[in-house]
Amino acid sequence: MAKQALILYYSQFETTAKLASQIHRLTDADILRVRVAPGTFPDDMTATDKVYKKQRTSGQLPVLTTKLPKLDYYDAILVGGPVWDGQVSSPIMQLLKQLQGYSGVVAPFSTGWSATGNYQQDFIAHAGKLHVVTGYHVLTHAAPRFAVSTLATWLRKL
Repeated sequence: MAKQALILYYSQFETTAKLASQIHRLTDADILRVRVAPGTFPDDMTATDKVYKKQRTSGQLPVLTTKLPKLDYYDAILVGGPVWDGQVSSPIMQLLKQLQGYSGVVAPFSTGWSATGNYQQDFIAHAGKLHVVTGYHVLTHAAPRFAVSTLATWLRKL
């Protein structure tokens, strides 16, 4: 694990928040939840999916209300988000835009319902010039499932 790390995560239904908390417990890294403006997404995932698809098609990404700290303090930023339609959620797409210019390592982590899809590749595609390393991706209703041992192994490689 890097000397100074920051965990940034977006979680709509608390699954990614639980994984971010577990990473925080194992690393003692700084942690910050990324939030969107109130009313951006409905409380229902089916309705959220419609909003997400429209955002992705139009390029009108959600407004993030979280103020980021000075990023040059950190050697690594761990960026967590949910898998939506096998891809990066729109709040994480917006966050990646805000991280442009950061020169450390960026490590994605994600949580999904039943398939990771192309999350890692989609993350890299939206990361611009960020230095992205292999991420940690888990599913709630399929494999790969969360395990402290696999998470710890991933963290040691950072």
